[in-house]
Amino acid sequence: MSLRAVWVQPLPGNGPDSVLFSRVFSTVERRAKIYSGDSENYVRVPEEGVLYDAVLNVLGLKHPYEVFIEKRDSCDKEQQTPIFELTTKEGKLWPVFIIEKFGLLYCCLPLVEQGCQARPPLIEIPGISVGFSLLLCMAEFLGSLPKGADQNHRRLQDLHTYLSQAAPFGTPLDINPTTVRATLTSKPSAQVSTHNKQPAWKPSTVKTKPQLYVTVSEHARAVMYGNPQLQDVCNVYGSISCKAELEGIIPEVTLNLSVPQDSPPIDNLIVHPCVQAADTQFVNTGYKSNASLTQRKVRFTPPSEMFILCHYTMSDADTNQSLPITASYQMKGNEQEANLMIKVKLNKRVRNWFEYCEVQLPFYNRGPVSDIDATPSHGTVILSSDRRRVGWDIGQRFPSKTLEVTLQAKIRFAEANRKHDTSVYEDPFCHGINAYLLIYFKIADYTHSGCTIDQRSVQIHTGGKAKVTSVREFASSEYKVWNSYGDAQAVYKPTTHMKT
Repeated sequence: MSLRAVWVQPLPGNGPDSVLFSRVFSTVERRAKIYSGDSENYVRVPEEGVLYDAVLNVLGLKHPYEVFIEKRDSCDKEQQTPIFELTTKEGKLWPVFIIEKFGLLYCCLPLVEQGCQARPPLIEIPGISVGFSLLLCMAEFLGSLPKGADQNHRRLQDLHTYLSQAAPFGTPLDINPTTVRATLTSKPSAQVSTHNKQPAWKPSTVKTKPQLYVTVSEHARAVMYGNPQLQDVCNVYGSISCKAELEGIIPEVTLNLSVPQDSPPIDNLIVHPCVQAADTQFVNTGYKSNASLTQRKVRFTPPSEMFILCHYTMSDADTNQSLPITASYQMKGNEQEANLMIKVKLNKRVRNWFEYCEVQLPFYNRGPVSDIDATPSHGTVILSSDRRRVGWDIGQRFPSKTLEVTLQAKIRFAEANRKHDTSVYEDPFCHGINAYLLIYFKIADYTHSGCTIDQRSVQIHTGGKAKVTSVREFASSEYKVWNSYGDAQAVYKPTTHMKT
């Protein structure tokens, strides 16, 4: 699980026409030569200028894809993106892993212990996944550089120090940027004794007032059809992020995730590797008979940085009851005009206070909107700058008496440009009255499942007490409503198996 080389170069026009950073691990290069069997099969890592040109060529950044390059575009060449083969004067360099972050190309060449003559499957090369993780952490460590930064930029110089600590001699160990920074900057802790060895993933201790920050982020994904033959779908899922500033070498934290007794229990709890014990009791989908299962206990040893403690889902329940917002979309018309009626209603269980709540209506395979006559019962209607999307800003609250808002509108479209514009996305399914709308919303201090952190249950196993700050939020991820008069994309689940 070693790497022969890593290098960083800018995208064309985002910096100098050269490699900004490179590191070749000579000890791993010697092993690569041994694994190759003989000198004819061994291709050494070329100079920086050759690497720079080879990467641009294989990505089509030097010669555009409109120009056929046999070495790059031949049908005989197997595509394994983001794994590439670089062609140099000395031979073909493989497997080269390339990703793009912040306008920079991060590249690495993993060591293939089986040798590159037969080219083993990528899944059998451990250096592929290790190299991918290292490149992501290098990008996080380096961050966004100012445009035009050269090799002498301070953060590029710090990258050498990072690799010396994170991947000495080309073998990644602890590549977490936060941990590496703490290792490089921290002094030996007076709290460390011979009986309690400081763990490698927490090289420094915190000397501050103990605090624990917990954020419960929950999202809803839903599809509504307005068709009795198609069942609406709603999924509620969430994650819990944690940042612990606690004294001690290896502090332990225990907390409970709670839901109301009349809500479905927390299901599919996927925890972070730092969790030492978790309540893994099986949750029956018939949640009404398991009303006593209202808490899930988690005990963990937190790292020093912000991390996601766990992911969870809300057990399946009646879709009509679980939908936080229900809506109907009715549109009729042709390519020149459309008449539409939209109803949006808030579930009475949901907190009626939004950071934002808006409806967006994209129109595909039509001309731009030339005129709109809209009558919203609440909020305002706006038109996007490209005149291909209509927005309805509902505001921060629904009417308290009805919890329902409506929009009637007549929209006219200009003549469509028949020339294909590659810069404009056209949904191939959405022709005529085949259309949908999207609902975007976010509510603070609320979760639809009722999941919350029981602050009275929080225990810090290092003595003393810590200030616990808990935040909740609920937002839409993909909330789609199809036009009930048109066709919709749906998954059909057959009642019986088809006979062959």
